[in-house]
Amino acid sequence: MDVARAHVARSALLLLLVSTLAQAAPRRFALVVGSDQGERSEVTLRYATDDAQRLAKILTGIGGFRPEDVQVLTDVDAPDVERSLTELNARIRREPEALLLVFFSGHGDAESLHLRGTKLPVSTLRRLVTQSPAGARILIVDACRSGALTLLKGGRPAPAFQIDFDQALSAEGTAILTSSAAGEDSQESETLGGSFFTHFLASGLIGAGDADGDGKVTLEESFAYASERTVAATSATVAGPQHPTFRFDLGGQRGLVLTQPGMANPRFGALQFSEPGAYLVHQGQRDGRVVAEVDSAKGARRIVLPPGEYFVVRRFSDYLLEGKFWAREGQTTDVQPQAMRRVAYAQVVRKGGTTRQSAWSLTAMAGVRSAQLALGPQLRGEAGLRLDLPALSLELHAGVARSHHQNAYVDLATTQTFALLSVLKAFDLGPATVAVGVEAGAGLLHQGYADTRNPSRDAAEVILGPVANAQLPLTRQVFARVEAALETDVLKEGAPGAAEWTSPLAVRAGAGVGFFF
Repeated sequence: MDVARAHVARSALLLLLVSTLAQAAPRRFALVVGSDQGERSEVTLRYATDDAQRLAKILTGIGGFRPEDVQVLTDVDAPDVERSLTELNARIRREPEALLLVFFSGHGDAESLHLRGTKLPVSTLRRLVTQSPAGARILIVDACRSGALTLLKGGRPAPAFQIDFDQALSAEGTAILTSSAAGEDSQESETLGGSFFTHFLASGLIGAGDADGDGKVTLEESFAYASERTVAATSATVAGPQHPTFRFDLGGQRGLVLTQPGMANPRFGALQFSEPGAYLVHQGQRDGRVVAEVDSAKGARRIVLPPGEYFVVRRFSDYLLEGKFWAREGQTTDVQPQAMRRVAYAQVVRKGGTTRQSAWSLTAMAGVRSAQLALGPQLRGEAGLRLDLPALSLELHAGVARSHHQNAYVDLATTQTFALLSVLKAFDLGPATVAVGVEAGAGLLHQGYADTRNPSRDAAEVILGPVANAQLPLTRQVFARVEAALETDVLKEGAPGAAEWTSPLAVRAGAGVGFFF
């Protein structure tokens, strides 16, 4: 009971402290707009509304914005946005030292933003922001060809996506950030569950962009982080690299802080990345939305997240570490490599995130096959070479098998040598990998009789059928393997001169070990 009371008391004190600081600091206002619908001829976006809502939660959670001072507009038209921004400026006249942040995610071009079949001229938006009575004004636009906003003001694409940190900043002036250069398309990502630029901007604001590790993310740090990763992530897309642009018409004071992920917050949890490396943080499961990308190579990073379970992936050049971690209210959880599982080489290839694009492995197996053509059950031994690629796996295996059949009239031994090629589709189920596919190959049968008066004989065959196998890692490079197949052997059967084509079926099973190299 005493522990619970102490926790409640600490939470109350933290809330009081945050409230006191918020009241003492200049007031912050935000208009956050997300519009999935543009003009009728434009495709419906999937994540513009989600991007806006996500950014609003960050601003109110760790950005010092009061909930009542952040207005979120979704599925609105251009007059709604213009009217809301005009009304917000009227409120700001009573707060001359205030900060105004305007964010838009949706369709647009060099002339206007597109909202539900209406257009908001770029000139109107720029005028409403730059002429606001706020002491500091920030306009962030995530839309196609949004770079025209900065070009019209004499801006430029960020060279090598490094902001000049010697450039002066002030609480009096305007900053304009855009997701793409003039003439470029801004892009969404199904994997990220949002637009590239806003995803990385949000990731930077919750702590990934804290370059100097002081627990605060400034305007310069957030743009540097978002722009660098946006161009890197879009370099391999069909549309090509997307170059965010900036324009800072601010002078005097430097380091305008947008968020403070380093400050204790009883309503949020935090993940601490002390071990240098590159990390992906998914919400919930491995296939959940990517909420942050963290690079702690230059120092520890701390990101602030809503309480819940997160799946963390640490990327190396040729392998991954994965693990689940909880972000708990008012607490910081250390992401420790010892608590993460190493992912097998082939799984790395299929999951991506490293430079490895293929994985080679060798296997050795022993098994049995059911009887064919009354020749008796078969014992087998084989070796295989497998190549795992992102989309499929190829396996070449060869071996020797032997069966024996004996009755009152005959004592016959059959030796089979074979080579098979399998084409497989692999599925990763936790640490295990299950693969299904088809195999085709050829074999040579040699039959010998115990009665040497009967001559031995040879026959060729074609082998076809479906196959499935499963692998489970034992160590870093060694794995256990089981396999099953339904085998059809196409061959001629019968006495010489009277042999006929036949295609008997058999069930095959085996087990063994393998290793990656």
